[in-house]
Amino acid sequence: MSVFPALKALARHGHRWAGPGTDPADQTREDGTILGSERSNYDMMRPVRPVPVQGLSDNPPFTVRASVHSQLAHIASPGLLGTPEAVHIPLTGHNLLLSLAATGEDEVVLRTLRAEVTGRLPLRVDGTSFARSRMPDMVLSADLLESAQRAARAYRRLRGPDVAVLLDPSPAPVLAELGANPVLPLAAMPGESAALTCAPVTDDGRWVRWRLTAEIVCAGRVWRPWWDLTVTATTGLAAFSGHAASVPQHVCILYPDHFDPGGPRGQRAAESVADRILGVAAHTSRDGKRLLQMPSRPDPDPEPPGAAEVIRRAASLARAGDLPGAAEIYRSAAEAGSGRAAYLLGRLTQDRGDPDGAVRWYEKAAARRVHASYNNLGMLALLHGDLDAAERWYRRAMDVGDWVAAVGLGIVMEKRGDEVGAEELWRLAGRNVPAAHHNLAVLYQRQGRLREADELFTRAAEAGNAQAAVHVGFRCHEAGDQDGAERWWRTAADAGDAEGAFHLGLLLVREGRAREGERLWERTAERLGTPRQGVTSMPSGRDTGASHRIGGMAESGEVYAAYHLGLLSWEREDHEAALAWWTLAAGAGHLAAVFRLCELHLTVRSDLLECVRWASFGLGLEGVSDRQVDSLAAGLREIAEQLADAADAYEPGAAAEACFVAAEAYRRLTARDGAHRPAWEDSVRHLAALAEWSGSSRARELAAIAEGWLWAAG
Repeated sequence: MSVFPALKALARHGHRWAGPGTDPADQTREDGTILGSERSNYDMMRPVRPVPVQGLSDNPPFTVRASVHSQLAHIASPGLLGTPEAVHIPLTGHNLLLSLAATGEDEVVLRTLRAEVTGRLPLRVDGTSFARSRMPDMVLSADLLESAQRAARAYRRLRGPDVAVLLDPSPAPVLAELGANPVLPLAAMPGESAALTCAPVTDDGRWVRWRLTAEIVCAGRVWRPWWDLTVTATTGLAAFSGHAASVPQHVCILYPDHFDPGGPRGQRAAESVADRILGVAAHTSRDGKRLLQMPSRPDPDPEPPGAAEVIRRAASLARAGDLPGAAEIYRSAAEAGSGRAAYLLGRLTQDRGDPDGAVRWYEKAAARRVHASYNNLGMLALLHGDLDAAERWYRRAMDVGDWVAAVGLGIVMEKRGDEVGAEELWRLAGRNVPAAHHNLAVLYQRQGRLREADELFTRAAEAGNAQAAVHVGFRCHEAGDQDGAERWWRTAADAGDAEGAFHLGLLLVREGRAREGERLWERTAERLGTPRQGVTSMPSGRDTGASHRIGGMAESGEVYAAYHLGLLSWEREDHEAALAWWTLAAGAGHLAAVFRLCELHLTVRSDLLECVRWASFGLGLEGVSDRQVDSLAAGLREIAEQLADAADAYEPGAAAEACFVAAEAYRRLTARDGAHRPAWEDSVRHLAALAEWSGSSRARELAAIAEGWLWAAG
C-alpha cells in the first residue's frame, strides 16, 4: 500500500494544529525529541540562510562566509529552546556552503576544518518549513497562493557535497572528503574566490548543536574563525496505514537531494515524495483531519445597535427604485459606525457612476474590516490604472481567502508583463471563480494556444461565466451553428451580460424576429438611462468632452444596443427616437453615434450649433483614434465648404464654430503627421473668410485663435 496519502504534513500550511494523541510525530520519544503538540507548517521562501562567523575580531585580508541550504527545516520561536532569538534547525544531509575570497594582495588558504558536537538536547519546535519545487496542483484558499508562488520561485536543488561532516562517530566527528581529488587545503588567489560544500550528517533525532572551526592562513598569519550550527534527523512526518505501525519518514525520502552517506552516489529520484504530498495547499481543522477552504480571519468590527434594521430599510428603498432615499439612510448608518452600511453605500455609489465616491465609502468599510470591500477597492484602483494600490488591496482580500481577488491580482501581474505569474493564479483560481478560466482562455488565445483556450472558454461558460458564454456563442456563430450561438448568447443575456444581450438581439433581428430583438436591446440600453434622459443630457458647450472619461463604456453591450436602436428608428424615419437612443450612446463615448447626431442635427433639425457641440464632444473623447479624428474633421471641413455658398442659412457664430472645430481637428492630426498641414491651413482660411464676411465678433475671436495656432506651429 502506498504510504504517500498518509504523510502527516499533507497541506497543513500556515495553520496551527493538534494531531491525534496516537500520532508518533507528536509524541515525546525516548531520546527526548518533542516536535510539539501544535505545529505550523509553512512554504519555504528563504531556503538559503547565512550563518554569522565568529572569531574574526580584526579586519583580515579575506572574507569567509557560511550559509545553510536545507529543503526542510524546523523553527523554534524565541524562548522555546531557551534562546532569545528564533532557531532554524535544518535536516541532516543539507548543504553547508563555505566561500573564501582574497580581498588583499596575498593568497589566502583554508587549511583545515574541524567539527565538534557541543550539545544533544530535546528537540522542541513549533513550526516546520518545506521547500516547494513547483506550484501545487490545488490550492484551497487564496491566502496560500503568494507563499506557494514565492516558495516555488525560490526553490533550488541542493549541490552534491565535497565533504561529509559525520557528527555521530565517537569520540569526535569525522570529516570525509567525497571526491577523487582532495578539496583541502582550499586556496584563493588575490582578487579571486573559492568555495566548497559540506553535508552535515546525523541519525540523531534530537537538537544537535555543533561547531565548525576553520584554520585560515594569509600573509604569514593564522585565523581560526568558527560557526555555531544546528541539525536534526527528525522530519516529524510518519507514514501509517491500518495494517502496520507508523514509520517515521527520513528526509531523503521526502527530498532525495539531501545527502545520504548510505545511499548510492549520484543517484537521485526523479520526483521527490514532497512534490506529491505538497500537491494540495490548504488549511486544516485543529484536529488535523479536515481540509478547510478559508483561513481563520478577524471578524468585522461590531455593528452599532439598530444598524441591521436600518440597512434592511435602505435595501427595501433601493429595491423600490428610490436610490437617493436608500443612499441617505445608508449614509446615516455608515456615519454612525456601520461598516456594512458603508460597504453597501459604496456599491450603490459605484453603480450610480461615481467611482471616486465609492472609494471613499469602501475605505470606511475596509477600516472596519468588511472583507468584501478589499476586492472592490482593488478593482477600482485597477480601473484607475493604479497597479500598486490594486495589488495592495487584492492581496489584503486574498489574505482572508477571497478567490475573486486572486483573479484581479492576475490582471495586475499580466499588465506588468508577468504572464507566467498571471497564468499560475488564474489556473488555480479557476476551481472557485469561473472568470479565472475566462481570463486564462484570453491569455492562451493571445499566445496562440487556441485548443487550450477553446477548452477553457467552454469550461468557464458551463460554470456560469457570462463573458465566456459570449465567446462560445461567437464560436458557434462562426461555425454556422446559429442555434448554439442563440443558446449561449441567451445564457449570457439571462445572466445580465450586456454584450451577450446585444449579440442575441442582433441575431434575432437578422433572422426576422425584429420585435423580440428590439425589446431585448431596449432593456439593455436603458441601463444607460431612459431615452428621455438621453435627450436631456446633451453636452452644453464645446468644452464638455474635455473631462469626459469613457473607461471602456463606449465598447459595451449597452452602448451598442442604444446605437442600433437608433439605426432602427432612423430607418423608420422616427427621428425623435433616433435622437434619443443616439444621444445615450454618444454620451457614453460611441463615436459613430456622435457622427449620426451631427448628421441628424444638421440635416433634419437644421441645428448647426448642436451639430458642432457634438463634434467638439467627439474630439474630446478619451481614446479617439487618428482615423476617427480624420473622419470627423473631414465631415466638418465639408460643412465649412458648404457654408461658403449657403452661409445665409446659418447664424454666423454657429458657422464659425464649425470651421473652428474642423481647424482644431486638423491641428491635432498635423502634430502627428505633417501631411494634414494643407487641410489645417485650408480650414483656417475658411474661418478667416467667414469672420471677414460676417463681421461676427465670435467669428473674429475664433479666427484669431486658429491663426495664432497656425503661426505658432511655423
